[in-house]
Amino acid sequence: MPAKKIDLKTCSLTLDEGGIVNLHLYKDQTIDPDQIKAIFDTIHMEMPEGRCLLVTADEKATLNQEARDLVSQGSITDQIVADAIVTKHYSHQMTANFFVRFNQPQRPTQLFKTEEEAREWLMGFIN
Repeated sequence: MPAKKIDLKTCSLTLDEGGIVNLHLYKDQTIDPDQIKAIFDTIHMEMPEGRCLLVTADEKATLNQEARDLVSQGSITDQIVADAIVTKHYSHQMTANFFVRFNQPQRPTQLFKTEEEAREWLMGFIN
């Protein structure tokens, strides 16, 4: 079965058969809590079992503080077993480092420079 891509207003979700969900944030988008809820509702409907999340983003794409707080709480993202965040842009690296240190996600979360490294790490969490 090929990967399934779902386009949302501010991002896309690509669901692959191996259990990795690629959340790609579109350029110049700031994701808020309502959008985060819609994203994870979609993931849960499409892939209800435990999955790994690969986060990629275009320039100037980010989550606002309320959205970051919501994601780090865990209840909305309970079907996700690990997060890999690809930080190609310096601004993303700074934001992601702050998120991990300040919000302390309740599941394994790691930053990567390339998507390939991130996918390899996530494969270790897939049964």
